[in-house]
Amino acid sequence: MKKLYVFASCIFFTAMLTAQPTLQYPQNVPEIGDVMDIQFVSNNGLTTGTAGPDVSWDYSGLTTLSGGQLTVIEPSQAPSGNEFPLATIAISMGDTIFTYAQTNADGYFYLGSESTTGTFASLLVYSDSRTFVKFPFTYDDTYFDTYKGIVTTSGATVHVLAASEMFADSYGTLILPNGTYTNVLRIITIDAEIDSLFVEGNFIKEFNVVRTQFTWFAPDSKGPLLSIEILDNAGLGSIDTVAYYSSAESGIIDGRPGPVSHLRVFPNPAEDHVVIEFNALQNTGISISIVNQVGQMMISKKTANDHTGYVSERIDVSTLPSGIYFAHISCDCGKQLTEKFVIR
Repeated sequence: MKKLYVFASCIFFTAMLTAQPTLQYPQNVPEIGDVMDIQFVSNNGLTTGTAGPDVSWDYSGLTTLSGGQLTVIEPSQAPSGNEFPLATIAISMGDTIFTYAQTNADGYFYLGSESTTGTFASLLVYSDSRTFVKFPFTYDDTYFDTYKGIVTTSGATVHVLAASEMFADSYGTLILPNGTYTNVLRIITIDAEIDSLFVEGNFIKEFNVVRTQFTWFAPDSKGPLLSIEILDNAGLGSIDTVAYYSSAESGIIDGRPGPVSHLRVFPNPAEDHVVIEFNALQNTGISISIVNQVGQMMISKKTANDHTGYVSERIDVSTLPSGIYFAHISCDCGKQLTEKFVIR
């Protein structure tokens, strides 16, 4: 009986271990062609929630303030891609903000970013990359990192020197306005930065910045599901940025088909037209768009289905130049799907 009890205990313990989510490559990195919606939400009354195993975080009541779309593109298609020879992906937001990253079996590393907006244009290049996620990573894991870089603007430069600690403090169920996600891992990253401001080569001032970021990942999510960033500058702490993400990679939530699913684009390669076919629930409002490699919308149309089942739309692409494109569909409930195709 004692042997049986020990054996049963081992099985139970092993089951507990296997239930813990693990982030790894390539499951948890975005790929070229992926499109994600990002919703920036109010931080009013928001807390970071409980730590530990098998916890539940309920953020179903988040209030959206603004939104945008992130498109993963070839680094060479971004304005300063030549500044980042090690980059494997670039992420575009609104054709004005670009993030450059390297992804491999060791992790997901930020190489820099840029903003091309008017008088606030800037370029950040890390000479020592900043780790976003270390692979593999699971509950109770810890990783220490250092990074450094230079931010260049039209009137000044900022030298960044930092030490960072990353640890996975909890896992459980995450409830967001766009769905419920199980077996989610939360990672806390604390960056302690020294930012030195120079104007025309002259040192002006040094800023001490502590950034604490809470980020939630599912084992199969190609990026975060939710992030809460707390910025402490000169001792003034506040929840600075809160955002949740809707991946356009699948139409499945909790193992069940969503309002839109099973996107197909054919013929591929295409010449003068494509057929965009997908499954949708009855009376679901659908927006269809054709997006190029740098995230520009080339064609857009709306449709509505009067039945549950497959919807088929023929799109004329004869006026578009040859190249790589993405067919993107989104429904009025916020779910999205994307498929890459080629026009020759």
